[in-house]
Amino acid sequence: MDENAVNLENSSGGAPAALSAGRFDWRAFFAHLTTFLSVAIVVALGLGFLLLRGTIEQRAETVVAREPARLRIEWPEIKARSAGEKTQTWLAPQFQEELMTAATRALGAHPDPLSREPLDAISAAMEASGWFDGRPSVFRRDESEIIVRGTWRIPAAVIRSEPAEAKPGDTAPRNDYLVSWDGRPLPVIYPEGKSGLYVIKGCSQKPARTASGTLDYSKAWGGDDCAAGLELLRLLVNQDWRAQVAGVDVGTFGDSRLLVIDTVHGTKLVWGGRPSKPLSGECATAAKLGKIAELNTLSKRIDAGHNELELWWPINKPLEIDRSATAEIEKPATASAEPARR
Repeated sequence: MDENAVNLENSSGGAPAALSAGRFDWRAFFAHLTTFLSVAIVVALGLGFLLLRGTIEQRAETVVAREPARLRIEWPEIKARSAGEKTQTWLAPQFQEELMTAATRALGAHPDPLSREPLDAISAAMEASGWFDGRPSVFRRDESEIIVRGTWRIPAAVIRSEPAEAKPGDTAPRNDYLVSWDGRPLPVIYPEGKSGLYVIKGCSQKPARTASGTLDYSKAWGGDDCAAGLELLRLLVNQDWRAQVAGVDVGTFGDSRLLVIDTVHGTKLVWGGRPSKPLSGECATAAKLGKIAELNTLSKRIDAGHNELELWWPINKPLEIDRSATAEIEKPATASAEPARR
């Protein structure tokens, strides 16, 4: 009985094992199949990319460079006076042409339409031109247009200075260097008196230059006198009588700390100290401006017909003007005498 039980147990226990060994494992099959297919797809994509890479690049270049790249610089604009007025730029056509030439040269004859290098070259060339505050951004728009966009430096005046090669005793004409409101030179040098802009004269220092001898557009004109002249000029150009201002003379600023206003009539108004740093005992800036306004009201000229007037004396001193001197004053200069401003 025990033997039969043992045989029965062996026979009953062996049947399930044989049955299990004969069943197909579909779950494992599909897991291996999925892995195989994933690897095959990745390999096929990689081979396809390698085989078609040249064709794709050629096709992309054909699409991007279907037309020669067109350069467009966004020029600085004059604020429109009315809603319907067309915006214009204050940058002269001559300087626009120079900038376009520099940008085209930096772009190159056959630029890679898929590379960033030509755009960076244009950006560097525009920054080196001296017209932009910092490096402008250059980007592609559509298929074949390249845009240059940046912050323009605003011309303020010209600084009259001796030519770099001038020697003591030379009679060579002086140069008028265009500068922005922060005192940094712009890439324009006028013959003396030909700019039509406000003039700051008498600066004690020369403009900074690079190692190659060219103007360094990144550095402001040295000396406190130049900065003081620009500060006063910024104040004057906001006055109603600015058309009668020709510029600022800072020649005595180094010794006496006095600034002088040059008028379009060839006369002088001794202003006094720097607006932000007035001299001890002189009247306030508002008082000086009030005196000029009063002179202009009385005589229609800010100099009241005098060759030289002092404005800096204390406010409690009365304004004494010879009325007989103003009787023969001619009609004030017309608008055409106003220095051109950007």
